[in-house]
Amino acid sequence: MQLSITRDDGQTVDVAVVGQVTQRDIDPLRDPLIELLGPGAYARQVRLDLRETTYMDSSGVGWLLLCHKRMRQAGGKLVLVDPHPVVANVLRILKLDRVLAIENSTPAAPHEGGAP
Repeated sequence: MQLSITRDDGQTVDVAVVGQVTQRDIDPLRDPLIELLGPGAYARQVRLDLRETTYMDSSGVGWLLLCHKRMRQAGGKLVLVDPHPVVANVLRILKLDRVLAIENSTPAAPHEGGAP
């Protein structure tokens, strides 16, 4: 997993997440967001761009939930932007699309065949 800042206006920061988010990438002694954004990371509005995140295991899901919890406690907000279809499916199956803020900038594909 690689994190990089793509935009920061002082209030909201956009962070691109590239690659797989797995147990190998989540170290309990290091926090990737704090390493990237500094100690005030959780008090900000952070938009994680997940379009290049091709896989996420349970550790990655746990990391997202922990970030969400810490941001709520610190007054910040976590928004997941354009999750890759594989990741979006995992979030939907776990019903986390009801808990986490998810923003899609691309319109959903129309249903193929059958009634609309």
